[in-house]
Amino acid sequence: MITWPKPVDERLLYSKIVGFVKKPAPIQEPQVEKIIEEINARCVDLSFLNHRTKSNPELMMEMISLYLAQTPPLISAMKQSYHDKDWKSLHSAVHKIIPSFSIMGISSDFENMAKKIQDFATSQQQNDEISDMVLKLENVCAQACKELEEEFNAIKRKHNVS
Repeated sequence: MITWPKPVDERLLYSKIVGFVKKPAPIQEPQVEKIIEEINARCVDLSFLNHRTKSNPELMMEMISLYLAQTPPLISAMKQSYHDKDWKSLHSAVHKIIPSFSIMGISSDFENMAKKIQDFATSQQQNDEISDMVLKLENVCAQACKELEEEFNAIKRKHNVS
């Protein structure tokens, strides 16, 4: 029980009550629409590939197949060589991944990230960001593979290509 000196200062009492009752400002939650937008955000944009292949479905499917075949092993090699501190292999794996970003319309931010990893592998100067960048590249490439598998199947259905 709180005891107050008498006479009670009403202003002091009011400010104390408001201080106890007043809730801290609620933390702004991300809007549901923004979360859905991020989930549905695509990481590939095949307009460049479309242009390069002159919208030839067979050629597009071939390029997508190459990406799907080559990228997962390169990502595994990148992760393993980073883990093993095998800088030459890290540089090589990342170097082979870089061209696919522009071909598949993946943001140039990831190409720049890959180049930073290459620089790290060359200089071998430890940087706390490198581990995070390796993980981000792994995630974007996994998402790209998923999206490209869907695109591949859509092209196949649309053009009745075997």
